[in-house]
Amino acid sequence: MFCPVCESEYEPGITRCPDDNSELVKRLTSATAVHDTSEAKLVPLHSLGSPAEAEMVNDILTQNGIRTVIKSGGADALSPLLSSTSPGAIILVDERDLDRAKELYASFFGEDTTPLTGGVPEEDEATD
Repeated sequence: MFCPVCESEYEPGITRCPDDNSELVKRLTSATAVHDTSEAKLVPLHSLGSPAEAEMVNDILTQNGIRTVIKSGGADALSPLLSSTSPGAIILVDERDLDRAKELYASFFGEDTTPLTGGVPEEDEATD
């Protein structure tokens, strides 16, 4: 039996997910699996240099089944388009996906917080 919300597997005889109280199903399909962050506890994964970089990381994570949301630092609708002037973005992930999200991020970018331009901002400033 599987939970259609958190996708956890349970032993036969259990009918409801103890984490989110959803009724379990016999198998997960794209129709039953719910990739919804509305009830998830979101935690920060990384602060990135720009919303464009956050979108790139978000795409990688979601393609790997990680529930994620981007919180942009910009205060207006044009901030994502003007990534060089906006204050950056934070990738938030479902707490249940945090360990896997960290592994995926590290495998693609290491500790780099500016994946599009390379380098860690604090290190770049220290060498100048």
